[in-house]
Amino acid sequence: MRLATAILVLLSTLPLSGCLGFGASTTTQSAISSGAVALGGGLVGQTAFAAQMPDAAKTKAVEAEFQALQFSPAGEPVQWTEDGYRGEVVPTQLYRVGSQDCRAYSHVLTAGANPVKASGVACKTPNGLWKPVA
Repeated sequence: MRLATAILVLLSTLPLSGCLGFGASTTTQSAISSGAVALGGGLVGQTAFAAQMPDAAKTKAVEAEFQALQFSPAGEPVQWTEDGYRGEVVPTQLYRVGSQDCRAYSHVLTAGANPVKASGVACKTPNGLWKPVA
């Protein structure tokens, strides 16, 4: 009888696990969007290349920068593609400056055969968002 009760309890919680997983990915996407906003134009916005990019491609590029800074191990690229544009963001090792966590990163932007490389540094603000500093 106890086994039957345990199975019933387990089966009744399975539908909830799908909801929990969905909520987590929505939260992660929300964090990425908020983080991308905090980066402003990111490294992309500091290049002349950005003037020719459609807004959707700029958004994807800055979101990839946030993704790399926030979640990627050092040296692991985050790739993106949108509207014929593509890029690869590679962060370095996290380091501390005073009480702030910082990372250098590079972003190679490509449209056709014309790659453009931008490099910079971003540090985490007290509210946990990344802000370019160099």
